[in-house]
Amino acid sequence: MIKQPQPPGFKDHSFEFSFKVAADEAMVWQWLNDTRTFTDTQVWPWKVEFYSPEPDKIPNGFYESVLTNHSGPFVNFAGELTTIKENKYRDLQYLYGSYAISFRWIRPYRLEFSTEQTGELTEITGKLSTYVKPYLYNPWNSAQKIFWGRFKRWATRSVRKLNKKQQA
Repeated sequence: MIKQPQPPGFKDHSFEFSFKVAADEAMVWQWLNDTRTFTDTQVWPWKVEFYSPEPDKIPNGFYESVLTNHSGPFVNFAGELTTIKENKYRDLQYLYGSYAISFRWIRPYRLEFSTEQTGELTEITGKLSTYVKPYLYNPWNSAQKIFWGRFKRWATRSVRKLNKKQQA
């Protein structure tokens, strides 16, 4: 995987978030690395897909070398899963041509997730890295706060349900 170069006239933007959920790290990781977590919850016309370039060797899903695409109106986040350390870290490198709103304005290049258990809580940390036109830097940052705030609520509820289901 070749890291995307920073285009002329764009600023590097990284949005990092973290929150804790009341579950063990393995359960959080199970939810975070279940393709259905992302494919079954999409609202039409958006869609998330996973594609193994070698289906006889690597299953579709959260495995290194698997290609993924989150697409829909104003969004095309196509990438490759490059590094996965079970129960700890996942790195998704977005391919050249990926964009939000317009290829001329916002280009994602990396999405990372990590987890760390502390006592009965597991901290989920995420980081989305993008190249952004300077005049969209602050609005893009505000949009990320809203989007990832919703992700936090969704993850907390979903992991709680998964935890109850497995304890039953």
